[in-house]
Amino acid sequence: MRTRIIVGILLVILLFVVLFFGGFLLLSVIALFSLAAIYEMGQTFRKKSYDPILIPAYVFAVGYPFVYFYLGMLPMFIFYLATVMATMIWSLFTKRHTTNDIIPSLFILNYPTLFLMCMMLVYYSFGRPVALVAAGMAYAAPECSDTFAYFGGTFLGKHKLCPTISPKKTVEGAIFALIGGTAFGFGMFYLQHIWGANFNMTVLVLLGLGCGLLSQFGDLFASLLKRWAGVKDFSSVFPGHGGIIDRIDSIMFCTPLVLCVFLIMQKLSIF
Repeated sequence: MRTRIIVGILLVILLFVVLFFGGFLLLSVIALFSLAAIYEMGQTFRKKSYDPILIPAYVFAVGYPFVYFYLGMLPMFIFYLATVMATMIWSLFTKRHTTNDIIPSLFILNYPTLFLMCMMLVYYSFGRPVALVAAGMAYAAPECSDTFAYFGGTFLGKHKLCPTISPKKTVEGAIFALIGGTAFGFGMFYLQHIWGANFNMTVLVLLGLGCGLLSQFGDLFASLLKRWAGVKDFSSVFPGHGGIIDRIDSIMFCTPLVLCVFLIMQKLSIF
């Protein structure tokens, strides 16, 4: 538990440093995390004797943050479509990959790739004060939810939540996850004033509650994939936490919700 807590604190510090400096550093970290996440998912499929086509996905992972930042949304979307088509065309001419490898290859371009794109957009789609609130809710609310769930389940957990998918998860932990997400939304209401944002408390608290709920689905979906593949973690890059996807699985499910809510508020001129 001690290692888990220390690594978790270091990751939070890294998050704040990267968001503070932004620019090329943030784009590079997004590309690196995307590259590692795609690699982990490829390795997971290989545990089940699949051999997904990953080179187009790797190229996309390295390039899409910079394409979006310097060229915009439409070029990034075209880049994504080109990557999907390149993967399918690749499958027509390769002797190494079988027809069975096509489905996992395309799956990886959706999970985690599309969710990673949302993680980037939730920060870059808004002005800095709004972006910090959106990124805080998308990245930190699920982490707060996970932390509450971990300690609530560890000390109070008695009733299994989904024993066939994740035997250690409990109903009590799930309830604490909702409390954790809600608590973060409440805290963000006060924290946002430091950089000049001013969102309604009800919006942030309800969004925190939504993140507390979706973070658990994200965690369970990742657990389902790991159980299918017969692995404990996607990798061991973070001691006590597992791999990149182990660390961001709950964030990936929360980010689309946060992105949609903030885009709707922007459209309605709420901020």
